[in-house]
Amino acid sequence: MRRFISKRTALIFIAIVLFLVAWNRNINLLYGMFAILTSLIILSHLLPRYAIKGLTVTRTLQRAAFEDDEIEVKVCVEKNAWTKGYMIEITDSMPAAGPSFRKPMVFVAKLPAKKKRDFSFKTVCYKRGVYTVGPITVSSSYPLGIVSINKPADSDRKTLTIYPKLFSIALLPLMAGTTMPISGTEAMAKSGGNEDFFGTREYRQGDSLKFIHWPSTARHGQLIVKEFEIRASTEVTVLIDLHRDSCTGSGKETTLEYAVKIAGSVARYAIEKGHHVQLIGYGGKQHIVPSARGIDQLAFILEVLAEVQADSPVPYHRAIALTAGLLRDGGTVVLVFSRLDFDIRDFVYPMGILRSKRIRLVCVFLNDKSFQDAASTSASEYDEKSPRSRFVHEFIKEFASESPSVYYVAKGDNLQGIFAV
Repeated sequence: MRRFISKRTALIFIAIVLFLVAWNRNINLLYGMFAILTSLIILSHLLPRYAIKGLTVTRTLQRAAFEDDEIEVKVCVEKNAWTKGYMIEITDSMPAAGPSFRKPMVFVAKLPAKKKRDFSFKTVCYKRGVYTVGPITVSSSYPLGIVSINKPADSDRKTLTIYPKLFSIALLPLMAGTTMPISGTEAMAKSGGNEDFFGTREYRQGDSLKFIHWPSTARHGQLIVKEFEIRASTEVTVLIDLHRDSCTGSGKETTLEYAVKIAGSVARYAIEKGHHVQLIGYGGKQHIVPSARGIDQLAFILEVLAEVQADSPVPYHRAIALTAGLLRDGGTVVLVFSRLDFDIRDFVYPMGILRSKRIRLVCVFLNDKSFQDAASTSASEYDEKSPRSRFVHEFIKEFASESPSVYYVAKGDNLQGIFAV
């Protein structure tokens, strides 16, 4: 209803009434008023078009930023026609901003012909992602605001990449100590192998007989085996769950957003400690950042984390099994579980593969229930009488027995505080 009731329709209605009354009563004054209103309506359609004629707008902004960063957007307005511009509204589209600030506007009261003006505004990056900024729309309702004419003013769309907000990690036990520090490897003592000799020890069940040290065996009167020091990878792999059911919550408060922040922060920590790091996620397309180290590697990882979405048909246990083939022996895998109601039986096979490759685990459990409820609850606050609670605890305990590093995260938790110990 409101779209039909406007200044323009009201003036047209009044003009028609004046004309009918003037024609019926033959009153010249009403004819004059009709002519004035008609002229006003025609001018209200023509003048705004001349106001925005030849108007071009260019936008300048940075290519990338982090969540919650404030960025400055510069706008240059130029009038290329010989007519002046009046009452010009310049509206941009900033999907990276918060819900209430995605349509920033600049108002220009007067712009002389063949002149340009520079403006700027600031906006806060709301949520990570890859956004197309624009289009810019210019409009004018000069002179009386009766009719508003608008048109797009930019053809060059800009891309803005918002990286996830990272947090500091004080300590994360990714690797064990080493007696042979080598770039990208660490030493591990193991009976048998073809690396450097480490020493001897008593025979244990399961040791290969071909590595028995016969001189020591004869001297001690019992089986003694040779022990070697093999080089294990110091590679850290972060595996993120991108299954379509792995995103619980809304807006910025979702399990996926928390998982992305954790993945990025762990990757930064490992890179700063000199480790090789790779990121893997099986989404609608495979997101694999091959193992490397250095600040450039972190940039590649952040680029991928900015765009990942929970759109994959591959469940997390299957993703772990697929990832196992890309891992080097003795490396570390960071697993971020987006739910607590997984069936532990699905993880028997992939965990067996990781165990056979001597992979160290760092497990992070996201309490998906806290992202569904209005009030956040920690992973340990389930009702013990609930069947789901018993199942959840069974799942967590199983992985806790495999990993010395286990973290529990719920909605609203201070991530930096959780990873501080």
